[in-house]
Amino acid sequence: MGFSERAQRPLVSVIRCSLWTSWAMFHARSFAMADAGEFQQVLADGGGGNEVLRESDAKFRAVFETMIEACCIFEMIYDDLGRPVDWKILEANAGYEKQSGLKDVAGKLASEVMPGTEPYWIETFGRVVETGEAEQIERWHQPTGRWIHSSTARIGGSGSRRLVSVFYDITERKRAEIALRESEARLAADLAAAESLQALSGQLIQDTGSQFYEQIVGTAIAILGADFGSIQLMDQEQGELRLIASRNFSPEAENFWQRVSVATGSSCGAALSHGERVIIEDVTTDELTRTSDNMPYWKGSGIVAVQSTPLIGRDGKIIGMISTHWRNPHRPEPHELRLFDVLVRQAADFIERARAEAALRDSEERFQQFANASAAALWMRDAETLNMEFVSPAIATIYGTAPDTFLGDIRRWAAMIVPEDRDTAMNHVRQARHGEPGVHEFRIRRNDGSFRWIRDTGFPLYDETGNVVRVGGIAEDVTEMKLAVEHQGVLLAELQHRVRNIMGMIRSMANRSADGPASVEDYRSALVGRLLALARVQTLLTRNANAGESLRVVIENEIGALAHHHGQYELVGPDITVSPKIVEVLTLAFHELATNALKYGGLSVENGKVAVRWTTFDQRGTNWLILDWTEEGAPLRDPPTRRGFGSELIEGKIPYELRGNAKVTIQNAQARCHLEIPLTDGESILETDAPAPITIRGGSLDMTGAPDLKNRVILVVEDEYYMAADIASALRSAGADVLGPCPTEEMALALLDTTKPTYAVLDLNLGGGGARFEIAAVLRSQGIPFVFLTGYDAKVIPDNMRDVPRLQKPISMIQIVEAVSRL
Repeated sequence: MGFSERAQRPLVSVIRCSLWTSWAMFHARSFAMADAGEFQQVLADGGGGNEVLRESDAKFRAVFETMIEACCIFEMIYDDLGRPVDWKILEANAGYEKQSGLKDVAGKLASEVMPGTEPYWIETFGRVVETGEAEQIERWHQPTGRWIHSSTARIGGSGSRRLVSVFYDITERKRAEIALRESEARLAADLAAAESLQALSGQLIQDTGSQFYEQIVGTAIAILGADFGSIQLMDQEQGELRLIASRNFSPEAENFWQRVSVATGSSCGAALSHGERVIIEDVTTDELTRTSDNMPYWKGSGIVAVQSTPLIGRDGKIIGMISTHWRNPHRPEPHELRLFDVLVRQAADFIERARAEAALRDSEERFQQFANASAAALWMRDAETLNMEFVSPAIATIYGTAPDTFLGDIRRWAAMIVPEDRDTAMNHVRQARHGEPGVHEFRIRRNDGSFRWIRDTGFPLYDETGNVVRVGGIAEDVTEMKLAVEHQGVLLAELQHRVRNIMGMIRSMANRSADGPASVEDYRSALVGRLLALARVQTLLTRNANAGESLRVVIENEIGALAHHHGQYELVGPDITVSPKIVEVLTLAFHELATNALKYGGLSVENGKVAVRWTTFDQRGTNWLILDWTEEGAPLRDPPTRRGFGSELIEGKIPYELRGNAKVTIQNAQARCHLEIPLTDGESILETDAPAPITIRGGSLDMTGAPDLKNRVILVVEDEYYMAADIASALRSAGADVLGPCPTEEMALALLDTTKPTYAVLDLNLGGGGARFEIAAVLRSQGIPFVFLTGYDAKVIPDNMRDVPRLQKPISMIQIVEAVSRL
């Protein structure tokens, strides 16, 4: 493009200025624009004629057109207020067109060819026009999409609005600088994260407190440059993740994510399902999450991107999850994830160690509780030295000295063992040290001089390599057991003696009962009655072991068991206690008298009566009992033709075993008995050293003369089979309908839910374990009368049920029927 003559002079100055600027920027990277005087000097040096100017113009144009740098000449445009608002391009060289990609720009406005140019370019060019001082800037130019270095100078003096600029495309350099800065920033961030990770690692080694879960989350956020974070622990029983620590979640989101399962449409659920890291760059577009129930909580917290990484234990199982979240679409860089994975490994190890230490603490606490509560003494020794390392408090009770006494040297313990047992005890400890568990007993002498038997159980304790590192043991004081074993031998011998005697007595009773009965049924009835009498003796004697019993109770038990009502007998005499032997013999005697009275004498008719009177007297320094049995109102019968079992027992057994006198006479079918016996101590073969439950099977099922129970429905609750069967049979023989029998409380209550009986017979000790009153309460609430059938004394009956009739085992079936008939 040519220049008019009018424009030649300025053009020479512009080109020269441009070249000077280009050279300066190329060589020194600094620029200082010459003022108008210098331009004038340049012109002066170039000659004074048009020919010279044309020659100079040609030279400079050649340089302008061929220079590599982009160069253009433009004029600033101002608005009515004198503010720069645009510029007009006057001339641009080929370098400019190549660099900017713009063609044929001469004569056009910048806003026309480069719309969207940033305001700071206009501001910079306007400042150069105003001050006349050249400026260099490096800024981003959006229309060309390049970073530009611009060196701009004013053409001409004050008032000139023309400028010349040399432009350099520095995009690659800027990118390199930006990349360098980003790399340095990443390096600094990585270094800070590494330092944070190192610091956290040290803390995780030192402590397993819950506050470090928060620090793990904070470190994860720092490493990945995240905005949110969380850590969850695996609940193996439920198969879900439980939130343990988080940062920056909204309260609603934190509450919603307290527990996360595999089925949850989230990164956590997916990572839990697949066992590997899941990264979601944008939860609003990802197929997994865009329709998830989690979306309201992501939006509520401002979460857009998320990653979840499983925490894998050393056994390969998932033990937790670390997640981080970002406010904008994001994908972590590989170098970030590498550092993050170090944290993940440390966090998993930390969790496993924390759980192991918690389990160890729990185990130690349980062991300590067990050791403190144990009546046996627990101890542990070092396997190499055999020095005592631990003893439980119970050792003080067993050995009679403080636990600290035994800590340390094994000789402190060995000194308390009697010399005869010491070597054996030491050998057993050494055997346990070599892996041989064993149990042994030895004697010790306590500081108070007493001897005790100790049973010691020793066993080896191994480390993870299978080596014995400690010897453990349990020490028990078995002195009482040792004595009990010896005493048991004595008791066994005594038991054998008494059983043989009882069997002999029963054999004799059976043989003698065979004399007289007219039928097998009569024989059975007589024998069962006598055996029941023996049972009652045993019941009386076990009520107060080795203490005897009241004579009045002995007599009343036998007469009351057969009398129809209390008015049929009269007992007159002082309250005295007789020895077990007297109880045994008199019970059998009174049973025979009462049975005979029921059959033939004073108890056989309603207006009949039995009177028993007794007193005591002194004879040669010994207290004696004198007793008379008399009967009234018995119907006349022929006198007996032979001497029966009862007469033989009274007149033979009492004088022989009690060293007394006894005589039985029968006149007008009324028996009279007179006996005198010394009140001396004596053991019975039927007594025991401690009370024991009594179970007597059977009883007379002869219901002749029993009350009529027709049209009555009677519930029977009894867990002993034969007793229940006999009761049911007796009640049916009396005409009753039996409900049951029921062996359990559940069955009885079930029947009461559907059927209402007329009466009930209720065993108190149903199923063992003591008296129970649940069924009794139901019967009482439903208004059903009932009787208790029990081996317990009356004191077990609660006050609100003292009015319930109580039948004391052993008992005859006729008594049960009569008791039910009176309800």
